[in-house]
Amino acid sequence: MYLSPAVRTMRDDPTSGVAVTLLVRPDAADTEATLAAVEASAGELDQETRFGNLHVTLPEPAVADLLDALPAEVAAVETVTSELSGDAGEDLDPTE
Repeated sequence: MYLSPAVRTMRDDPTSGVAVTLLVRPDAADTEATLAAVEASAGELDQETRFGNLHVTLPEPAVADLLDALPAEVAAVETVTSELSGDAGEDLDPTE
């Protein structure tokens, strides 16, 4: 399973009191088993994309537990970027 550098950092050196939103790509994995792993790790499903990817939110200290619990067929776990979440910063003033 591919883990983005940020996810590896969260796994190895989590910050208490911080919630994170991750993109889980269940490549041929059973979505039900993936969601069960999310729930068992104190996470919640935010949305399922039209491509079958899952956006999940959980406490950063629970990232290691989630990664251990995910089915082996999960292809990747990455952070959700502003572009993926639909907020490309169009409302930001670049001069500020």
